[in-house]
Amino acid sequence: MSDYASDLREAYEEDGYVFPAYRDRSFADTPESALSLLSSEFPRNIPDDAFGDLIDGDIENVVLLVVDGFGLDQWMRLREELPLLDAFETDGIVTPLTSTYPSETAAAITTLHTGLLPAEHGLLGWHQYLDSIDESIQTLPFLLADGTPVQDEYPLADPRELFDGDAIYGDAEAAGVDAHVTQPVHIAGSISSELTTAGAETHGYWNVADMAVSLRDIVADSEGPTHVTAYVPNVDTISHRTGTAADRYDAQARMVTEAIRTGFLDNLDAETAEKTALLVTADHGHTNVDPEVSVDLSVPEVQNCLARGDDGDPIPPQGGPRNVQFHVADGRVEGLRDYLKREAGDDVLTFTEAEYRERGLFGSNHAEPGEAFERRAPDLLAVHHEGQMWHESDEKIGVHGGMTPEEMFVPFAAARASDLQN
Repeated sequence: MSDYASDLREAYEEDGYVFPAYRDRSFADTPESALSLLSSEFPRNIPDDAFGDLIDGDIENVVLLVVDGFGLDQWMRLREELPLLDAFETDGIVTPLTSTYPSETAAAITTLHTGLLPAEHGLLGWHQYLDSIDESIQTLPFLLADGTPVQDEYPLADPRELFDGDAIYGDAEAAGVDAHVTQPVHIAGSISSELTTAGAETHGYWNVADMAVSLRDIVADSEGPTHVTAYVPNVDTISHRTGTAADRYDAQARMVTEAIRTGFLDNLDAETAEKTALLVTADHGHTNVDPEVSVDLSVPEVQNCLARGDDGDPIPPQGGPRNVQFHVADGRVEGLRDYLKREAGDDVLTFTEAEYRERGLFGSNHAEPGEAFERRAPDLLAVHHEGQMWHESDEKIGVHGGMTPEEMFVPFAAARASDLQN
């Protein structure tokens, strides 16, 4: 692990900010790379050394477990305390990946289910301006800023406007792979989930113990190549409230991993376990911040620089407090940039549109940007290193969306289920 991590940091970290390692060692490449173990129709962009003997061709079942918010630093801290992590370290392979940019659930989970880079699917953060209704929304739950369901206020609003492209599971089925997704019940029935998981059989679960048993049943009953994407939001949720250095965080991580170990792995028969691969990763990590360290974006110095919607009001900053995307009035980009630098100094990294395209932050250097990205591409992008920047109060302790190592580096663990049972 140490050599891989050092090499990845050397290649992609600059002055404490980590750039995404698309088409090398990136979370964005896990969907197709996982499916490549079952079908040659999918490219394996994550290097073979991250999979060990799983690439020998005898795998019939792949479970891709995504533990939202469980970054590499927390894996390293807890790997000797949690039996499942220890088993991966001893009998599997654990290597680092970078998150997408932004290191946000909305962008990364859309990538997980479509196999597309953010520049391709165009969903760039939790908060996104929806042109058709001239309002900023919360993307994945498809809610207005005040929590009202979008379609309650705008019945004709089309959820397909959320992102470009289709779920990867139709391609999996076409390649002869039986595709499944496990999600919490409250997510499984959501508008965005139905779009991102189209083509897969979805299994809603009540808690992680229930999910682990569902994984066991899916794999045990499989009659051909089978792929399961298992999504767990629990660790991310607790980190927002407590940060990552708290007993409650550790307890949540233990609960998730023990459910997988005892409810899934320990109940697989030997023959099925031998032909089953378990892959564990995360969409992003977390960094802990002091909520008092923030830059207020509601001030006139910012608002007067913003572009305006059809209603004449400023379009509020989009993305999130660690991934701030500004749509700026003509001629105001440098003035806004200067203000942010005055307020945050060296703790803020800013990119004009030309600059972030050149650096490929959203993946535009590896794929053709889609129409949604071109509509939403911000004029100015700002990433705070130590705190948050937003236009309203945000009291979270554990946060993500930015480019610190804690947010951007995630684990990628791979092993045969039979090896983890030993």
